[in-house]
Amino acid sequence: MHTRQYQEGAMALTTTAPLPRLETRKPTGRVDWPMIVLAGTPKTGKSYMCAEFGNSDLIGRLIWIPVGESDADSFGQISDFELADKHDGTFRSILNTVLRAVAEPRADNGKPNAIVLDSGSILWELLSDEAELIARSRAAEKAAKYRRPGPGADDDVVVGHSLWNRAKDRWRLILNALRRHDGPVIICCRLEEVTEFDTQGNPTRNRTWKVKAERNLRYDATVVLQLRSYRRPTLTDVRSLRMRLAPDEERDRPGMTLDVLMRELGMDQNIHTQSITYTPMQPEAGLQEFARETEERVLANAAATEMRRYAAEGTLPPPHEVIEYIKQALAHQNDPRAALLMVRTAYTKSVLAKVVINTKRGEVDASTAIDNLLADLGLPPTGTAGSAPPPERAPQEATPQEPREGSPEPQPGPPASAAAEEASPAPAPKSAPPENPQKPAPAAKKETPAQVRQRKVAEAVRREADYQARVLSLGLPDYLADLLPSGASPDQVSTYELSEYVKAKRPAVVAALIRGKEFSTVEAYTKVGDGPCMNIDDVFADCKMITGTAAAA
Repeated sequence: MHTRQYQEGAMALTTTAPLPRLETRKPTGRVDWPMIVLAGTPKTGKSYMCAEFGNSDLIGRLIWIPVGESDADSFGQISDFELADKHDGTFRSILNTVLRAVAEPRADNGKPNAIVLDSGSILWELLSDEAELIARSRAAEKAAKYRRPGPGADDDVVVGHSLWNRAKDRWRLILNALRRHDGPVIICCRLEEVTEFDTQGNPTRNRTWKVKAERNLRYDATVVLQLRSYRRPTLTDVRSLRMRLAPDEERDRPGMTLDVLMRELGMDQNIHTQSITYTPMQPEAGLQEFARETEERVLANAAATEMRRYAAEGTLPPPHEVIEYIKQALAHQNDPRAALLMVRTAYTKSVLAKVVINTKRGEVDASTAIDNLLADLGLPPTGTAGSAPPPERAPQEATPQEPREGSPEPQPGPPASAAAEEASPAPAPKSAPPENPQKPAPAAKKETPAQVRQRKVAEAVRREADYQARVLSLGLPDYLADLLPSGASPDQVSTYELSEYVKAKRPAVVAALIRGKEFSTVEAYTKVGDGPCMNIDDVFADCKMITGTAAAA
C-alpha cells in the first residue's frame, strides 16, 4: 500500500498499517464428540440406557451428574459408573461440578470419559424459578415503594426479558462447559406431548412432542433421541454426515442402544485422538470494549472542547499540539478518516489554516495537511464523496516560500519559518502575541467542562458505593471484592465498572432499607433512575442506618 508521511522533526504522521494476514488451517475431517439429548416420557428407560452405556468399550469412565434425580444409585447393578452428586442444588455448585467433570483426565486405557447430566429439564426449571423469584422480589420492592400490598404466593408476576436473558446466559455456561469435554455427553430430559398452535397463536387439534428444556437445546445437540414408549427410541434430530436424517424426518429405531448410536456417528474413530477445540463466544469482551469506547468518547469530547477554545478566544494552538492530535486520529482503530475530520471540525478550518507545519510536501498549513492525509486514505479533502475539493491550491504545490491564497489579511511579522521547532505560526494571532513565541504551553491547564463533569460523576458513584456498603454493614473493600483483584484498592476500579455495579446493587440496598424501615430514604432512592445519582448525599441524609454506622465507627 502506498503510504505518504508527514513529519515535523522526529514526529511522523503516517497512514494506517495494513491488516495482518489471515490465519487459516485445513479441516481435519474428524467427527466431533457427540452431545446426545435423550428425552423421554416417565418410566421409558432413559436412565437405563445411560447406565447401560457404562459397559461400552468406547469409553473409559462414565461420570453421572444427577440434577434433581435421586434414583441413580439403583442403576449401579447394570454397570460400573461414577456419581458426582456432591453439589448443593444451586446453579453455581452444579456448574462447578460440571467443570470438574470436564477437567477429569482420561482413564488409564486412554479412552475418553462420558458425562451424563440427568436431568437438563430440572436444571432449566431451576433457572426459570430463579428468574421468577427475582421478578417477585422486584415486584415486592416496587409495592413497598408505593406503600401497597405486594404479590401473594399465588399471584402471577411478569418475568421480564432481562431476567430470561440472565437464565439463558447461565444455561449457556453449562452447555459451553460440556462442549469442551473430551468425550461424549448425554443430557437426559423430560418429554411431553403438547398442543400445536397455528401462526396466529391459536390452538389446533394436532399434537406434537416437546423436549422440556431451554428451547435452543435441539440446535446445540448432535442427536435428539426420543423415548415415547418403553425403550423404543425415535431419532428426530441428527447433525451428522454419517447418519443422514431430513429436517422433518423421524426414524424409529427399536432396540437401539447408546453404544450403537455412538458407533453409527463415528465415535469409534475418535477414541485415541486428541480433543476437538471448541471456542465459546465471549459477550463479556463486548462489555469491556463498550466500557473502553465510553471512556474514549469522554476523552474525545474533552479534547474537542479544548480545541474549540482557540477559535472562541481568537488564538492559535501550538503546531506540536495539532500534530499530536493528527497522529492520534491516524492511529484510530476503527475510523481514522472520521477522527481526522473531527480534528479539523473542532479546531475549525480557519484556525488550522493559520498553523504552519513542515511536511514531506513542504511547509503547509494544518488544514491542507489533513486534506492530503484524507486523500491518502481514499477520501476527498472535504470528507464527503462526490464533493469538489475546497483547497484554494493543490496540496502538492505547497512550498515553504509560497504564500497561501485566500488566507487572512496579512499580519505584521516575518513569514513562516522552516524550522520544525517553531511553536508559533507565520501569521500573528488576532490577540496580542505572547512575550516568548517559543515558550511551550503551560503544563497545568484549567479543567474543561467535560473533565469537571467526569470528575463529579466519579465522585458521586464512589460515594454511592460507600453508602451501599454501609447499609449492608460491609466495609468498602469487602463490598467491592468481586471487582477487585487480590490486594487491589477500591480506587483502582474504573468509574464505568463501579457505576454498573452500584446500579445492579440498588434493589438489594432498597430491600435492606425496607427491612430497616427507612421509608423516607427508600422513597428518595427509588427516584434516582438508571444513571449516576449526583445528589447521593441528600438521598441518604436522613438514613439512620448510615448515621448509626458512622457513629459506631
